[in-house]
Amino acid sequence: MAGAALSVATVAALTSCVQVPDEGAVVEARQPVRADQTQAPGNIPPPPRPGADPAEIVSGFLDAMTATPLQTSTAKGFLSTQAQTDWRPEERVITYGDRSPIRGTHHVVVRLRGADQVGAGGQWQGSVPSAGRRLDFPMVREDGQWRIAAAPDALIVPRDFFDGNFTDAALYYFDPTGRILVPEPVHVPQGSQLASYLVRDLLRAPRSVAGSVTQTFIPPGLSVNLSVPVNHKVAEVNLKGSDPGPLAAGVVKRMLAQLSWTLRQDTTISAFTLTIAGRAVTDASGASRFPVDSKAFDHYDPAVEVASGQAYALRRGRLVSGQIGRPTPVDGPFGRDPLGIGPFAVRLDGNEVAAVTPTALLVGPVQGPAPASISRSGTGFLRPAWDFASRLWEVQDTPSGAEVAYAAHGKWHGIRMTGLTGKDVRRFLVSRDGSRIVAVLRGSEADRIVASRIQYDVNGRAVGTAGTHLIPWVSTGTKRIRDIGWTSPTTIAVLDQLSPAKAEVRILDVDGSTPPEQAAPTLVSGRVRGLVTSPVDKPYALQQNGLIDISPVDVNKQIQLEGFHHVTYAG
Repeated sequence: MAGAALSVATVAALTSCVQVPDEGAVVEARQPVRADQTQAPGNIPPPPRPGADPAEIVSGFLDAMTATPLQTSTAKGFLSTQAQTDWRPEERVITYGDRSPIRGTHHVVVRLRGADQVGAGGQWQGSVPSAGRRLDFPMVREDGQWRIAAAPDALIVPRDFFDGNFTDAALYYFDPTGRILVPEPVHVPQGSQLASYLVRDLLRAPRSVAGSVTQTFIPPGLSVNLSVPVNHKVAEVNLKGSDPGPLAAGVVKRMLAQLSWTLRQDTTISAFTLTIAGRAVTDASGASRFPVDSKAFDHYDPAVEVASGQAYALRRGRLVSGQIGRPTPVDGPFGRDPLGIGPFAVRLDGNEVAAVTPTALLVGPVQGPAPASISRSGTGFLRPAWDFASRLWEVQDTPSGAEVAYAAHGKWHGIRMTGLTGKDVRRFLVSRDGSRIVAVLRGSEADRIVASRIQYDVNGRAVGTAGTHLIPWVSTGTKRIRDIGWTSPTTIAVLDQLSPAKAEVRILDVDGSTPPEQAAPTLVSGRVRGLVTSPVDKPYALQQNGLIDISPVDVNKQIQLEGFHHVTYAG
């Protein structure tokens, strides 16, 4: 790729590998995101015009960064000799909706409107602070021509250009226990260099969550050797740096899993090879070529596909389960007895239920003669959630605001979560991989959606949260959110009721990168009680007389299901 690379190839310090357990649930693969390989038509902006004034030079510099295929060699032509050496466009991407008129002679100023930024590793970083939206360009004359003496270390492009030339993808790391993959959403350039960008960014483990939220099993100090060529659908991943020496079998397995899940998003790749410091990496069988869809790499699926695929609901106060349109009674305590339960959640393996009553949180088996028991007493419990490690999460509304707790091995642990504890929380979700919590906060005038990363120690004990951020959301009418639900490990559906005759559902990226005005709603006629979603199944809207399919393929297809309440999937 000509010009400067738009992702940093230099590797940041990576989190050291901690415990490497070889036990845990075996799960099937489910690919949550697939990167688009299409690319915008070629565009080569012109170089500096002889005799151009400072405003023209700055305007030309900004326009030159919209070259396709992506490259920065043309943009460098607007810089002084020293500025060409100093400029680091790979440090971040700044996108903007509009810019002010360009003014100045010896010092040119441009102000950006609606500016957001993406970090060097492709992670969305949200709005640019107000001071950073003012771009200052000191000017200098070289060989009788105006040139920019210093430029911000960023690729600066309009939002529509960014949307047309970058794609949503995910980098795959492990949770702190090494038991499950955790996807990190990123935004990378489309096109033939997709594999190179994905691997380069994967090597840059996100510092903000490294260790306490995610870890990598790729040895530290490595970088991509030039690029990742793809020949006959085989990606050749050659990493340079210090030879880490022999690696334990568990480390190799997880390292290959990270690469497999990351590279399978490139639709031109069916397999990959890996060399580190000139030495080919092989797995326990001696193989050195690894299919990206190999079952060996699906062991750590973040969506936990072996989770129960059944739908669960209440009918006349009793639990039923089965295929989404044909649930039948279960023979456990919640199916036999009218226990007065309302919102509930089923453990991912389908064996246990946690259910809310007006005065308690009950836990009991889905099937079998054992009775349900009181897990916690009190009022104000929200619908609970389970994660892959069978941790049961609950938020309780108290006079002093929300209190967050989770149960592991039958013992409850209170945990303070920045952005949630003490707030007016109306609905919450925990991702199946246990790495994210998303909540709806009630405000005096409008609801907000916030997301946080859950921090753990190496034994899987939750210790706090990090990286709380807002997920932007707007509605064409109401400012109140009725429900939220997972549609993939990194996207959520948001439901609001516009009027008694119409509701709408929007799909938003959990990193907050979806522009609210670009989240086109799916309209549903009539009153909607809630959402029925999971990372691996079709999404539905629940109405009094049944379900409405809100998937793109079968949108508004109806399933008759009268008399059912709190329809849900496991999780």
